[in-house]
Amino acid sequence: MSDLERLALTLAEGLGETASLFPVEVSKIWPGTRTRKDYSMKTTETTLIPHQTLTMIVENVSQARADVAQGFALLVGAKDRLRAVLGAEPRYYDTLWSDRISDYHLDDSAKTVDAQVVRNAWAYVIQQLGLNAWMTEKRQNELHEQLTRGTFPPLTVENILGTLQGLTSQVDTLLQEAAQEVFEWLRPCHPHGVGALKTNQKWRVGDKAIVDYAVEPGWMQGYRLTTSREANFRTLGNVFSLLDGQGAQRSPDDLCTQLRVGLARAESGAQVSTPYVNLKPYKNGHAHLTFRRHDLVDRLNQLGGDGALTP
Repeated sequence: MSDLERLALTLAEGLGETASLFPVEVSKIWPGTRTRKDYSMKTTETTLIPHQTLTMIVENVSQARADVAQGFALLVGAKDRLRAVLGAEPRYYDTLWSDRISDYHLDDSAKTVDAQVVRNAWAYVIQQLGLNAWMTEKRQNELHEQLTRGTFPPLTVENILGTLQGLTSQVDTLLQEAAQEVFEWLRPCHPHGVGALKTNQKWRVGDKAIVDYAVEPGWMQGYRLTTSREANFRTLGNVFSLLDGQGAQRSPDDLCTQLRVGLARAESGAQVSTPYVNLKPYKNGHAHLTFRRHDLVDRLNQLGGDGALTP
């Protein structure tokens, strides 16, 4: 007979009409179990099974299961509610957990989930208004850090309107900063690499430019934008679109998506055309850009250079 079977038999023998588990001496269940006497101790002390009732066990387990089921039903409802107002894609603003849930941190998990919901709501509102399109990569990273640290004010209508009013009042400044970021990227000043190429002009952005580390081979064929340059191309597309009076770009009509689709089947040196930019990818990672709107390039030079650079 196994130890588990002996335990079950002993418990069954000890059950009365009240179905209670009476204290049972361990040495009776598992023969050979050592007591303090076995270790030359003067007193013998046995370990006792806690005095509980089967009825109490079943009732509490059943109630715990019901509580868990109700808790997860509420979570599913909360998820559906968030998805309805914030959307599930492409940025998954309805996410509740950024990590796995653990039995050891349930109290902290509640606070973490609440902070995640508030952070997602702020990010969704800012994204819907297109404010990210007016920001440089540096500004966007700073905003992301503020959201991650939870330094944004509580989520109320008054706080949302006040924060957005503060951000929108800086639109002109944000656009100039974004234009300056693009301006610096497209006219590399270092004397080596793409900075040494005649196509790239030192003091202004010309009708053509060559950027490095821009593309890499695709998984099966074609090319794709490198992760390190996607932000540059996204800002370039937004700046041109804003200068063109078309507002912030949105997927799938944004420059990055247009280039991603065109590059997927492109061969080296083949031209990928978009409304504002034509791009030719090459095996060395360079992308040759030709700008299709001279008027927008002139405005980019004006905003980016800020009149401080002269030939």
